[in-house]
Amino acid sequence: MSNPSSATRLGSVEATNSNPQEKYARWRDEVVLAEKEFEEFWNRGRKTVRRFIDDRGAEDSDARKFNIFTSNVGILESGLYSKVPKVTVKRRFNQSNDDVGRIAAYMLQNCIMQNMEDDDCDFDTVMTQCVQDRLVPGIGVAWLRVETDTEERTLEEVTDPMTGEVIQPAATYETVTRQEVCIEHVNWEDFRVSPCRTWEERRWVGRVVYMDRDALVERFGKEKGDKIPLDHDIRRDTDNNPQNLLVKQAAIYEIWSRATRTVVWLSKGYPELLDEVEDPLKLDGFDPCPKPLFALMANSNLIPINDYAIIQDQYCELDTLNNRISLLISACKAVGAYDAAATGLKKMLEDGIENQLVPVDNWAMFAEKGGIERSVSWLPLDVIVAAIDKLREAREDVKQQIYELTGISDIVRGNTKASETLGAQQLKSQFASVRIQRQQKTVEKFAQAILRLKGELIAKHFTPEQIIKMSNMEFHLEGQNAPLIHQAVQLIKGDSTEFGWRVNVQSDSLAEPDYAIRKQEGVEFTNAVATFLQSAATTMKAIPESAPVVFEALKYSVSGFKGSQELEGVIDQTLGQIMQKIQNPPPPPPDPAIEKVKLDMQIAQQEAQLNERAKQQEMVIEQQKAEMEMRLREMELRFKQMEHQMDMAFKQQSGQQQLAQDREKFDAQVAQDSARAMMQLNQDTREDAKEDDNDD
Repeated sequence: MSNPSSATRLGSVEATNSNPQEKYARWRDEVVLAEKEFEEFWNRGRKTVRRFIDDRGAEDSDARKFNIFTSNVGILESGLYSKVPKVTVKRRFNQSNDDVGRIAAYMLQNCIMQNMEDDDCDFDTVMTQCVQDRLVPGIGVAWLRVETDTEERTLEEVTDPMTGEVIQPAATYETVTRQEVCIEHVNWEDFRVSPCRTWEERRWVGRVVYMDRDALVERFGKEKGDKIPLDHDIRRDTDNNPQNLLVKQAAIYEIWSRATRTVVWLSKGYPELLDEVEDPLKLDGFDPCPKPLFALMANSNLIPINDYAIIQDQYCELDTLNNRISLLISACKAVGAYDAAATGLKKMLEDGIENQLVPVDNWAMFAEKGGIERSVSWLPLDVIVAAIDKLREAREDVKQQIYELTGISDIVRGNTKASETLGAQQLKSQFASVRIQRQQKTVEKFAQAILRLKGELIAKHFTPEQIIKMSNMEFHLEGQNAPLIHQAVQLIKGDSTEFGWRVNVQSDSLAEPDYAIRKQEGVEFTNAVATFLQSAATTMKAIPESAPVVFEALKYSVSGFKGSQELEGVIDQTLGQIMQKIQNPPPPPPDPAIEKVKLDMQIAQQEAQLNERAKQQEMVIEQQKAEMEMRLREMELRFKQMEHQMDMAFKQQSGQQQLAQDREKFDAQVAQDSARAMMQLNQDTREDAKEDDNDD
């Protein structure tokens, strides 16, 4: 195994892939040599960061520095990125009849912008950090990865209700509950790239990830996770990094090899590769990071030179001048000598007497010596004040040099002179905007690359259900565009060559707007369009076929204004409607005489129809009256029948009641006679019994 400090150059990379030990040694040497290449850049960057936050050592703690570098960085930050940009996703070729492609681009745009304006949006945070890293140490790096949460669910058993036979046995399956593309900021000291001259020549990119013991075991398994040394040494020479970490960590190198399209993880303290995976993200460009925001670079080496290092002489000179001015101002004080015999004079200076007279002994002698003017000799300050004025002039000259070198003019900083004309101020402002536009374009491309990778990760790794949900199209599945939505999802998930799309980020939407300029541009735009339409209306009225030429000229004029993309779509839609009317012209106007005859016929026909309807209504009314009379007669007959039945029922009921009363009387008389007979019989029986007794 080779020693990192004495790594040797290889003639063939393929030769190291056959042996795991040689492969590990090769990647460890790659990391060590890359760190050696970046060592000077890191030292320069640490020095710049300390200057940015005004972190001073003991040797210059009392110096009076003019920290204009921090102010300049703040101005450039607000000019390059200060808010979430406006993002649009378009088809590479905007065919007007490609509805599926249009919906697919709209869905992908909604997926990308789904959480862009949230307070916890990682894109906004990462962009702010990367822009600051670009302006201070000199390189800003972003990294993307996919997070997927799954949930295990159970599929119940399905049986035939008739036979009881199992049709589908019970089973468990995993379903996706959440998917997210995470955009992460990579610290400028944790980024690794193969030494090369330009970004296009890179062989691999990587980053350092710091993991504690629990994270190591979870990621690489218990066998490897317990053996990996926690070798992350807090950089004591870098005061900006945390110095009091409680939990020990290991420095794990994540390296993406472009040649083999594989990802390897290694630790310098572990004797073999921790893991190796083949192309996990399946990106077209393979790298999970866009091209970083680099400071000044030459085509001979990828190592950038930060802005502070380029003009550090002016910054140091400004600090020196400001320190000298502070020292001279400290020395500029009322100091002098006085006659020891003039005790009253000393009392005036020490006691700070105001509006009072101090008595002087032997006034004649004091006046003879010249009074106060001859009794005090002050330290001359004319030379010191003149030196301070000269130093201030020199400081302003150095500040102007810094503004010119950094591209920040005095009009951008909000300073101007009363003697300058409006044209001079506008010219300086335009010159400053031209100088900063190049950096704005770089930041714009960086943001586009991040969002392009995000869209590609969504298309390749997200489920169709998640895409529909994130694009807020799930509420349109019941409408007439439902087939188009499903076709659009298939187009997004399909071959990338079939659905060509691109992400557009407007550079003027990254920075805070100048509302005065925006208002002026809006007025100019409105006037230009109104003037054009007035002159074009006459032409199109006379020659309708000239509409395509007129609208194409309008699109050409509109394209020169910012924010005209939405209006171009409206122009295309209007042009399509006009062309459809031209291809299908309306019929010629009818003859008035013929129209009058048609109208009279229609009136006569309507009158006949009204008369016919009136007759029909009369017949219906007569029929209804006859039916009503018949119903009344039927009701009278029914009433009489009911009356007769009621009389019969009453008479029958009365007869039955009389019969019941007679029967009751008869039954009572029979019962009474029976009782009398029984009583007589009993009496006769007793008398016979007495007679028998007497006979005996």
